[in-house]
Formats: sequence, structure tokens, C-alpha cells
Amino acid sequence: MISKYGFMRRVSAMGCLLIVFLLALMACTKHVRYDKSLTRADSLMNMYPDSALAILDSMEQSTRNFTQSDTRRWQLLRLVAHNKLDTVFRSDSLQLILTEYFDKHGTPNERMMAYYLLGRAKADMGESPEAIRAYQKAVECADTTAHDCDLRTLCAILGQEAAIFDIQQMPRQQIEALQQYSHFAKKDGRIYDYIRGHELQLTAWYALDDTARCFRLTEDCHRMYLENGMEKAAASVYPTAILILLRDSQYARARTLMQAFEGKSGLFDSKGNIEPGREHYYNSKGKYYNGTNQLDSAEYFYRKLAKYEYAHNYNAYLGLMEVYRKRGVIDSVSKYSMLAERALDSIQAESQADALALAVSSFNYARNEELAREKTMEAEGQKRKAERLKMALLMAFLIASCGFFFFRSRKNRVINRKIQEIELLQNTIIQMEEGNSPSNDQLDVFEKSDIVKRLKQKAVDIESAGVAELAELRNTADRLLPVFIQSLGKTGYELQSHETNLCILIKAGFRPSEIATLMNLSPQAITNLRARLNKKMFHTDKGAKDFNEKIINLTS
Repeated sequence: MISKYGFMRRVSAMGCLLIVFLLALMACTKHVRYDKSLTRADSLMNMYPDSALAILDSMEQSTRNFTQSDTRRWQLLRLVAHNKLDTVFRSDSLQLILTEYFDKHGTPNERMMAYYLLGRAKADMGESPEAIRAYQKAVECADTTAHDCDLRTLCAILGQEAAIFDIQQMPRQQIEALQQYSHFAKKDGRIYDYIRGHELQLTAWYALDDTARCFRLTEDCHRMYLENGMEKAAASVYPTAILILLRDSQYARARTLMQAFEGKSGLFDSKGNIEPGREHYYNSKGKYYNGTNQLDSAEYFYRKLAKYEYAHNYNAYLGLMEVYRKRGVIDSVSKYSMLAERALDSIQAESQADALALAVSSFNYARNEELAREKTMEAEGQKRKAERLKMALLMAFLIASCGFFFFRSRKNRVINRKIQEIELLQNTIIQMEEGNSPSNDQLDVFEKSDIVKRLKQKAVDIESAGVAELAELRNTADRLLPVFIQSLGKTGYELQSHETNLCILIKAGFRPSEIATLMNLSPQAITNLRARLNKKMFHTDKGAKDFNEKIINLTS
């Protein structure tokens, strides 16, 4: 027979397992609810990004209950929505965190999207070489053999990459990117984008002076557009061919194409102005009228062209110089010759700066690759040790969970909270008696608060902080360090939530290695983030250590 005590032990053990099972079931239920909302936002993203963003924003209050996986997915989707709504990114810190996370835990589509968003941030911040690196990495992440490969995003990445190559005057790389763009657009069933990818290659082939290829490609694109009932798009392919004909003084043929382009492309308004981004066509108009000795009309279009950025200014000044040469106005010829020379100097200076930035970026990238290989070899040994501990840790977690729920009651948590509130009130009373304003920072009280103590212990135990704990840390800092929090907002740089958490942890006296553990990031990522914030908040390149000193001394 089973003894009374044996029976009780079995009941107790079953009770522990039942509690763990119920908690797991509740967590799964919450996860399913959040997953449905995230999936709903994702499904609306391409057609209705504003609606997707509204759903994601409405979930912000629930993020403290998210798992790390749900949090990172929510952050990724919010960045996607902002990108589709043409938000200009001022920081790349969140994108760097997401690429690091999805490199380890994401699907090919998620990894591709994370690197694409990093590239968009780098491009918005004026770091074109780094943007290209991110786009190339994003393309490498795509699994184009999978049935669910996000080909639309892949095409967007290749299009952005081609645009940067165009600006940096790298026509062969531009052509390669556009050829891939057309290939995957066709695979995705988007015929317009397939043809458009071919059409966009025209300017690159023109830069390579392959006029025969330009005419052949123009005819092919015109034919494909017409075969698919796209008459306006068919007329829009002519500008490069027009420019070549004008260069060869074939004005009659050029005029025929110009009439088709202006009459059927739908790119001109009622006043004859072309749509923004295509102002270079005014140069062709000026060349036509100059070549046919209609100098007043030529001058009109050259002056119209001169209103735009310096790359167009150069062509406008050359055209005006030629107009005044024909008129015999020597002073104006000299004036526009000098202006054209200055515009050309500006173009060359920017090209040299871009080339230098690309060279420096290439060197840094190669060195980083070497360091990454070294770290990978070192990490492999640690990984084998971690595998052996995994099962033991899982069992220890289940046993610890049972003990926790049996020996830490609600009553003890309430008592601890009340003790903390009493200590806070006592400190406030002492400050009021000493004449200090309660709005001043209470750093000593903050450092002794329950949440800081708990995070200190987590850092010792090498455990990351949960979303709810970081939210509690922020709320405690808002209450006890109001001046410090306000000072962070007065630096001129708008901190994101994870960046604010970093500053609060530094103020509370946590070491960089402890912060890396709590924020579930590598020490190098924390170092990079601190150095980047030092530049953005305090406008100095002195590095991560200097940033810590500034944060610690802020409002002190």
C-alpha cells in the first residue's frame, strides 16, 4: 500500500507540474493573441502601411508582456511601416540590434528585411558606402529558391542599391543590380517592374558610351510596354535616345521622338513642366533649340534647367555659354564659362569624397570580417559547452519554478513593496525638512530601489532583463530622477527607448558588461552604441568611456 506521506508527496509533485503547465498555457495564449495582431499588421503592410502602423502602435502598452521574439518582431514591423511611409531615419541603433538578433534567430525574409532597413537608415544618414554594404548583405540573406521568398522586398533592395550606384557614377554595378531587379520582378509576376528594370539601365549604358545598346534597349522596352497595353510608359523610354540623336545633330529624328514623348508619356502638366526628378529633359530641349538656331527658346529651357541642383547647373551653364557665343556676347560667354567650371569642380569634389568614403569603408569592412572570423572560432568552443548545460538548466528551471511559487507568496511581495514605499516617503520627508525640492533627483534612493537591486542580481546571474523589468526601471527613473530624464531630452537628439534604458543603467552605476547582459546584446554592440550616442548627443568623437562620464555627471 501507498503510505499517507507517500501519497501526499505525489500530490505535491503533481501540483507543481500542474502549476508550471498552467503558466505555460497562459503564456502561450498571450503569445497567440499577440502573434495574430502582428500577423494582421504584416498582412496590411504593402497596401495600407498607415493602418499597419496604427495596429502596431496600439500594441505598445502590451510590449512589457512580450517575449523577446515578439518584441523584436514588433520592432521590425514598426520600422517597415515607417519606411513605407517615407520616414527619414535619424539613427541606426535599433536597426543594428535587429540585424544582430535576426542573424541568430530569424528566417531568411526577416534577416533580409533587417539588413534592408539598416541600409535605408545608412542612406538617410548620408553613409552611402555603408548603405551598399547593408543592401548587399540583405541580398545574400534572401533564399530565392523558397516558395515564400519576399521577392517584392528583394526588388526594393536592388532598386535602392542601383540608385546609389547611379549617384556614385558606377554604371557597371548599376546595370548588374538592375538586371537582378528585372529578373526577380519577372519571377514575382510584376511585368511593369520587369520592363522598368531594363529601362533604367539606359542611363548607365549611355554613361558607358554604348549608343548601339541604348537604341536596342529603347526599342525593346517600347515594344514590351506596348505589348502589355502600357502606352504612356512606352513613350517615356525616349529621353536617352533623344539625347544621343541631338549629340549626333540628327534634329529631325530627335524632334519626332520628342513629340511622342511630350504628347503621350503623361509626364507634363498643362504649363509644359515635366514631373519632378526628370528635369534633365530641359537640357535636351535646350540642345534642340540651340542646334536649330532658335536661341530665345534655347535660353528659356537652359535657364529653367539652371534652377535645379549643380549637376544640372553644369549643363545649363554650358548651354547658355553656347547661346551667347552664337549671339556674340563675349562678357556673358566668360560669365557662364566660369560658372560651368565651378559647377564641374563641385561635381568632382563630391565624387572624390564618395570615392574616399568607399575606400575607407572597404578597409573597415575587411578588418571587421577578419575579427568576426576570429570571434567565430572562439565562440565554437563556448557553444559546445553550452549544449552540454542546456538540459541541466532546463531541469533546474522547472525545479526552481516550483519552489518559487510555493515559497514566495503574494503576502511577502506586498510587504516588500510597502517597505520600499515607506523608505521613499521617509527620504522625501527628510529632504523637505532640509529645504530640498522634491523635484530634485534622488539618485541614492534610485540606486537602492527594488528594481535596481533585482537588475544587479540578474547581471550577477548573467540573465537578461525582461521588457516589463526595463519598463519598471524607466518608470522608477521618471519618478526619482526627473531632472536627469529631462536633461536627456535637452541634448537635441531624440533617444529611442533602448537608448534611454542604456543611459539610465549607466547612471545607476552598472558596468558595460552588466548592461550588455541585461539588454541581451554583445559587449561590442554596447560599446558601439555608447560611442554613437556620444557623437549624436554631445557632438564629440571621444568614444564610449567619455560618454559614460558625461552621463554619470549629467545634472550632478
